[in-house]
Amino acid sequence: MSRLWMRSKQAARLLARASTVACVLGLLSGLFSVASARAATSIVERPVSFQVKNTDTSGVACSSDGAEYTVRGHITGPRSALVGQAPRAIAMYLTGLDVGEWNWRLTSIPAYDWPLQMAKLGYVSLTIDMLGYGTSGHPQGNNSCYGSQADVTHQIIEELRSGEYQTADGTAAPSFTRIALVGHDVGGAFAQIEAYSYKDIDGLIVVTWADQGQTPLILERSLRAGTVCSAGGQDAQPGGPGGYFFMERPAEYRPDLFYNADPAVIAAYGQLREPNPCGYEPTTLEAIAVDLARLGEIHVPVLLAIGAKDKIWTQDGWAQQKGHFTGSNDVTAVSLPDTGHYPMLERTAPKFRTIVANWLNGHGFADTP
Repeated sequence: MSRLWMRSKQAARLLARASTVACVLGLLSGLFSVASARAATSIVERPVSFQVKNTDTSGVACSSDGAEYTVRGHITGPRSALVGQAPRAIAMYLTGLDVGEWNWRLTSIPAYDWPLQMAKLGYVSLTIDMLGYGTSGHPQGNNSCYGSQADVTHQIIEELRSGEYQTADGTAAPSFTRIALVGHDVGGAFAQIEAYSYKDIDGLIVVTWADQGQTPLILERSLRAGTVCSAGGQDAQPGGPGGYFFMERPAEYRPDLFYNADPAVIAAYGQLREPNPCGYEPTTLEAIAVDLARLGEIHVPVLLAIGAKDKIWTQDGWAQQKGHFTGSNDVTAVSLPDTGHYPMLERTAPKFRTIVANWLNGHGFADTP
């Protein structure tokens, strides 16, 4: 009887302890749920649009139609950086050939959603479908070129500074006092042209672009694209407009552009790829010539980055790019090991984000409020 009573008492104690542990675990679970909810709501992804004219007032003269278009994209960042009246900083991202906004904002694979991951680190980003791509307006392909893309970028920067652009929900558009311009591939060329033509940015990041050192691979692809465009090109999308081209064929993306990428990323790329305006091809050499003459006019800090396994430029040719920025006393060049043409889409993307985040933080582009 005594032993039975003692066993019952021990069982009661164990039951009480189990109940206490369950309560604690339940409380912790609740706290974690609240923390997760707070984390989820602390990042804002806001669809935005900009009204622009397809003009060219840049330093690289080329043909454009002067018509009005809408450029659409998203501003993503910590909520704390997008409310109130404190000074704000933002990085605007330009894209290269065969891609749209998804080049940076690959929402189908969150690990490669650059603005989302950067927001977690405290940075605000603007990603866009550039003119001629995705959900943005599409001029006839021969009426979009290096200089006009730089001009349109300049117009968007002006709207970012003034807050005179539209948000999808009709809320007030935040304005930004510090703007870094980031360009990948030919987007890097557009960014350079914008920087020395308008001198309206506070920092410049050029990713996998150089004005020399082109490999035989890219020269052959450019010749092929020129042949397509000289025959009239193809439609940008069903129903037109015409005058567009693809730089790569589907089977060429993996061997030409990627080195260390998740197959799911390459598959997504193949499904999302987009054609480019034919107006790019005739103005490439002129853009390079003007770059070499005017890059010294850029006085803001510059970050240059490339994958060490990139097949579009030689490493020696890319390394020469740093020497062109004679007007800046702050130029950093980084070659990323085990990385191909798309540092933001390869398995080394976290290392690349760290490099960019550290550079942005060191140059006043972090969440300032």
